[in-house]
Amino acid sequence: MQTLNVALGDRAYPIHIGRSLLGRADLILPHLRTRRVAIVTNDTVGPLYLEVLSTALAQAGVGVSAVSLPDGEAYKDWETLNRIFDMLLAERCERSTTLIALGGG
Repeated sequence: MQTLNVALGDRAYPIHIGRSLLGRADLILPHLRTRRVAIVTNDTVGPLYLEVLSTALAQAGVGVSAVSLPDGEAYKDWETLNRIFDMLLAERCERSTTLIALGGG
């Protein structure tokens, strides 16, 4: 694994580059304010990687909620954003819940 450190003062963060890193919860845990995450992914990336990430986090004692959205620019709209909000509300996520964007651009 290689790590690139982005030096932004108090907003600095690492970028980890390597294979099978989604299964490494230890790389994510230091960045969580609480042991609760909500993962937002899409129907293309989710089937490939969501289970690996969710399982690693759950095994590390992190509560995981997820929503998978349709892939594509046409779905980057208010309706899709409302689906994310609905999941966050249904799962009783709070301001301290970390949102993880898995895939997309």
